[in-house]
Amino acid sequence: MAAGFSLTPDQLDLQQRALAVGRELREDGAEWDRVDLAPYRQVCERMREAGLLGITMPTEYGGRGETALDYVVAVSSLIRTAQTWIAPEPLFCTTGPGVSMILLGDEPVRRKYLPEIVAGHLGCAIALTEPNHGSDLTYLETTAHRDGDHYVINGSKSYITGSGVNELYATFVRFDDIPGGRGVGALVVEADTPGFTTTKGPEFIGDRGIPHGDLHFDDVRVPAENLIVGAGQFARLMSAFNMERLHNASLCLGLAEAAYDEAATFVQNRQSFGRDIIEFQSVYHSLAEMWVKIEAQRLLAYRAGASAEGGRFPQAHDVTVAKLHGSKIMTEVTMASLELHGGYGVTTDYPIQRIHRDAITSVVAGGAPAVLKNSIAAMLFPDRRFPQTKG
Repeated sequence: MAAGFSLTPDQLDLQQRALAVGRELREDGAEWDRVDLAPYRQVCERMREAGLLGITMPTEYGGRGETALDYVVAVSSLIRTAQTWIAPEPLFCTTGPGVSMILLGDEPVRRKYLPEIVAGHLGCAIALTEPNHGSDLTYLETTAHRDGDHYVINGSKSYITGSGVNELYATFVRFDDIPGGRGVGALVVEADTPGFTTTKGPEFIGDRGIPHGDLHFDDVRVPAENLIVGAGQFARLMSAFNMERLHNASLCLGLAEAAYDEAATFVQNRQSFGRDIIEFQSVYHSLAEMWVKIEAQRLLAYRAGASAEGGRFPQAHDVTVAKLHGSKIMTEVTMASLELHGGYGVTTDYPIQRIHRDAITSVVAGGAPAVLKNSIAAMLFPDRRFPQTKG
């Protein structure tokens, strides 16, 4: 528990359920990483049984109606014991940015998709990143123009988690030629729509088990009723995207805790020079430093969750700070744990190498550190501009 945040009995119960489910999946996670393939639907069903789907979604759409802080508790606890990023993916798909984007739409699109997504029957990914503009979120080349009672989409997206697996994609598009975010809105695209295809992306060193690939839109006709928001509402879309960064901040916390747990176990059972290596000052000092970093991240992640309006949409400043800090300390903690394992740390006999690989891969998810620093600087100095574009 983090100082300043006293979890309620219900949140403590949620934490224990998530920790227990995570332990069940720990051995499976190692195999999913090895073969780069995970049975997502089976994992989703287990999360449904545990009552972990749709945590912040309204009850009228089948959600649990809980808070973003509950989401942080569940995600970080799952990752801590499962030691795999895949364990909370069903939570992400039923509570994260994609489904949160749809929640911003009008009632028809909500009713059409939310109940099936929240129940885990349909997977919904967020489709934002593009091949030529990974960090420039407003410089989108994927376009949509109105044609009768449809929108026609052309363009491509890259590094989309679950490409080829998900049934739905909450897709950022440019509706007109207005520059920047003013021309950006979003539509729901169904995977079986003619003209929509996916291709396999590069093989990752971490975050393995679910594909991260590319999406291609070639005159894809989408019913107008699939509109989430039109041009000029980019800021609203980003309020939903804040759930992405909240998830990332929670993942950072969980992976760091998993790395600490592995180090603490190893150093109490490994002997050198006739004694347990935890008795060496450099070792227990390292553990203390790791734990201080983890506690700081817990405070930031919990604060970000608690900042959510109506318990659902966390504040940009809080999630950005939590994600930036998490991406820094996460790799520091996993690397420190790996070093405490010595030569064993770089063998597949111990999970720390996998935890560290997942941490490295997760650094840029939801915004690279430099981009997050840009955002924080803009919030700190609102009377100044820090343009990143040329000219």
